[in-house]
Amino acid sequence: MNLRYIVPIDKDFRNTWTKVSEHEGHTVWQTSTEAKTEIHGDIVGVDFSLCFGCAKCITICPTRVFTLISVGNNHRVVDPINDTECIRCLACELVCPVEAISIEREGGSDDTLKSLLEGSH
Repeated sequence: MNLRYIVPIDKDFRNTWTKVSEHEGHTVWQTSTEAKTEIHGDIVGVDFSLCFGCAKCITICPTRVFTLISVGNNHRVVDPINDTECIRCLACELVCPVEAISIEREGGSDDTLKSLLEGSH
């Protein structure tokens, strides 16, 4: 897989995509132009077309938001089944090698991300 050509998750999906169903207590989103692409989650969005199941987010998540599932022909992805437990630490966004995860921002979320990226001085 050549990671250079992967487009990250649409961070505006909550405003521009359509809710098409529910799965394990969270919303499934699709665009009208690409019915094969799904984003699962509300607070935590995971683009199933990008995720390849590396499970780095599972390892780093302090509140166990994610679980690994199989979809299609043994394609493994992480599903945010405990999406409501998310504390918006943004760690999963930082470790995802293909930028398949988007956390809904709250006041202070971007400051937290900036602090994590810059480190403490």
